[in-house]
Amino acid sequence: MRTARYGVGVRNRLDDIRKMRTQKYKCPRCKKTAMKRLYSGVWRCKRCDLEIADNAYSLSIKAL
Repeated sequence: MRTARYGVGVRNRLDDIRKMRTQKYKCPRCKKTAMKRLYSGVWRCKRCDLEIADNAYSLSIKAL
């Protein structure tokens, strides 16, 4: 969405959301940075196969 349409604020917010949803997060069980987003609201750890539901774009669960 890098066209002349829409405002710069909207494009910046969209970029921030894309960064949040694609980065890896720390797993609350095994404490490794291996949590990835499967789809909206579902997160899975690649190391210990923990699957949890949380926010759509970022993981906010601290510990189990």
